[in-house]
Amino acid sequence: MRSILQPGLLLLSLCFSQAGQAAPFVDEFEGSGGAGLAWETATWRNGAPFGCSFAYSEVWKDQGRLQLNVNAGTGKCAEVRTLEHFSYGKFTVRVKASNFAGGNTSFFLYTGDAGTASHQEIDIELIKGGTVLHTNAWKNGQQHYVQYPIATGWQTLGFEWRADFVRWFSVDAEGRENTLRRLDIAIDTPMKLMLNHWVGDNSADGISFLGRWKGKGGPAEYDWVKVE
Repeated sequence: MRSILQPGLLLLSLCFSQAGQAAPFVDEFEGSGGAGLAWETATWRNGAPFGCSFAYSEVWKDQGRLQLNVNAGTGKCAEVRTLEHFSYGKFTVRVKASNFAGGNTSFFLYTGDAGTASHQEIDIELIKGGTVLHTNAWKNGQQHYVQYPIATGWQTLGFEWRADFVRWFSVDAEGRENTLRRLDIAIDTPMKLMLNHWVGDNSADGISFLGRWKGKGGPAEYDWVKVE
């Protein structure tokens, strides 16, 4: 992919170095329109426990923030993913999750087919009205998750992915990192960076994970994302 430079977007040679480390990537979501040239917007429906279909109409930028919307009236929701794959690095987001039960505001890396040995994933998901932080890593179709209570509102969160571990962290107002957990795991498949906002289908699995969705909608907001 050719390099792209526009206001609020720095995309520097999204290719891999010899060490497997992706070059820096920052998106501050300035301007208008959809997610921007670095991203692909989903236009499909996942299976259970997703209770909505991803659509272009629910992705837009507003005042320097990316809005990923759940439209309760139409059953549409939002997902974007980078065109390029990333390897090891530190991945950070400033995000404000939706505050209704049954919703999921996410920041994650993904590759492969869910439920198969090809499935690799590293997750940050804000669930249960934005009050629970769900951290997870999938390898060969097996997950390793830990959940934490978290305050609602704007949060700066991230994970560090290296050859033999993943470390999740939060960042305070002074810019200090607080390590939440470290998982010793070897994941070596390049993955795409993804953001989505969706609601559960009120199945038993959906309710257990997200809470019961009661028909509310609205946006999750992303101020910026960074890879280093």
